[in-house]
Amino acid sequence: MVILDSTGFLQFVDLVLDFSHIALMLFIVFGWLMPRLRLLHLSVVLVTGSSWLIFAHANGLANCILTDWHYQILRKLGETNLPETYAQYTLKRLTGISIQKNTAFTITRLCWLISLIISSIQTYREHWQTGKIKCINSHYRHE
Repeated sequence: MVILDSTGFLQFVDLVLDFSHIALMLFIVFGWLMPRLRLLHLSVVLVTGSSWLIFAHANGLANCILTDWHYQILRKLGETNLPETYAQYTLKRLTGISIQKNTAFTITRLCWLISLIISSIQTYREHWQTGKIKCINSHYRHE
């Protein structure tokens, strides 16, 4: 399919993946701040952590599947010498700052772990400690 390999289309997909991946990272780090989205946030954090474990066997790096897809697109666009993690890639692309793989993994995993802990505690307090399981879409008053 010619259109799927055209430079314009690949550049569009690159932008979509950049936006999606950065939005996902911001949601993972800060999503627990939005009370109505906390259950969704916890689910996304758990799925992300699971994907790291599942795909670690495939790529050896425990990258998110979005990173693998994005890197495939970037390679088709002629990018070479891509860093091992998306955090390294984004930081370099946005700020020009390079960090080591271990630093990127440490920052990424710590942010994920802190978000998981906070989200788990808040979700437990809001949904199960009160004895009521609330729907995400239900209209309820927070106290």
